[in-house]
Amino acid sequence: MICRYTARSPLECEIRSVRLIGSNDSDRSFYHVVIDHKGRYKFESGQYCGILPPGRLLMQTASLGISGISERTKRAHSPRSYSLAPVLEEDEVDPSSCFSLGIRAPFITPTNKSSFRGICICSQYLSGASPGTTVRVTGPFGKFLLAPDDLQGKRNLLLVATGTGIVPYMGFLNDLLKASSQTACDFGRILLVFGVQSPSTFIYRTKIEEYISKFKGRLDVISCYSRYGPISDRCYVQVRFQRVFVTRSQDKILMEQDLLKAVCCAGGRECSIFICGRKSMEEDVLNSLRTVFAGRLSWDSFLKNIKVEVY
Repeated sequence: MICRYTARSPLECEIRSVRLIGSNDSDRSFYHVVIDHKGRYKFESGQYCGILPPGRLLMQTASLGISGISERTKRAHSPRSYSLAPVLEEDEVDPSSCFSLGIRAPFITPTNKSSFRGICICSQYLSGASPGTTVRVTGPFGKFLLAPDDLQGKRNLLLVATGTGIVPYMGFLNDLLKASSQTACDFGRILLVFGVQSPSTFIYRTKIEEYISKFKGRLDVISCYSRYGPISDRCYVQVRFQRVFVTRSQDKILMEQDLLKAVCCAGGRECSIFICGRKSMEEDVLNSLRTVFAGRLSWDSFLKNIKVEVY
């Protein structure tokens, strides 16, 4: 049975390491945070936790075990949500007693530091924490999960992400790789579409490239850069979908359209679709999927296999 921790009764954990994994040197940086729960926090890939931000603790709130007090609102901080992921090999920790978070935090300099006072409190706290720092965790929560048919390779998978929306897929890919190695059955194909600003903010690139190799042709990745390369090639995930599916004048786009159709329909399997990232992309991505698969699939049945986690 999985224990769910609450804001009134959180689990005290310890930060083992914090590592910078990407930055645009302008307004955002990304960090890989490893948290030690001593084997007391069980979760499934795709779920998220709550982190209680620090603050000016009052005696009565401290005795309740809830978060610190906001200097701005004078109220207790509510937990901040972060997707959970397994640790990486280079973290050199016991994977059964630790989990990781991939977080975005402000890119702070001496000149802009005052602009971030009172905002992004939890992300600033985590990104600046030292090993050994105590952190209070709630959860796990969420139903953004692989179905048994997904884990058994009976379905193809389309994974769409922007920014830190990639984090739950790190757990998905880890679980799928383990499952596929334990059976001789033919597994479905996987397509990951990942939108970031530039290569410098393509977080977990090395691990994703490792997965591409280990899946031996069953995992394909399309990256979308919004602020890198020739202006004509820049795009967001949702716009990329529109260009991938609609534009007919660019050979590369046609190749990607064919790839998506090939992956989603490979082997006559059903396809499970996961979308994780900014809420602003959800509707456009779904509309573009309707466009590309118009006349090929029953959209009503397709919708049953779509899961969305946006923020």
